[in-house]
Amino acid sequence: MALAISLITLTLPSQVLAETNRQAYNNKMTLLQVLLDGAKERASDTGDLETLCMLMSIGNDVTSRYTQLNPEDLQVKGRLGAMRDDLSLCLALLEEPKSL
Repeated sequence: MALAISLITLTLPSQVLAETNRQAYNNKMTLLQVLLDGAKERASDTGDLETLCMLMSIGNDVTSRYTQLNPEDLQVKGRLGAMRDDLSLCLALLEEPKSL
């Protein structure tokens, strides 16, 4: 009985920590999504791709760091691949010569 109780207490803190990490990640990404939405609108109105790419890069970094710390979270790991593709496209558009 004592062994079962000690095993439960050993697993609970790690589960709580994983949930806390995921919640912190979700909070960061929610805030970043608001900024990205504004940057997308601004990019379509004024052509400001720099801000959009910068914010996409920050989201990429936050997600990459989260997946390093939480490799078991396959959902976020899959999202990272799509985010990298989007960032690559944004940077490619940024490097295109401007039409005069």
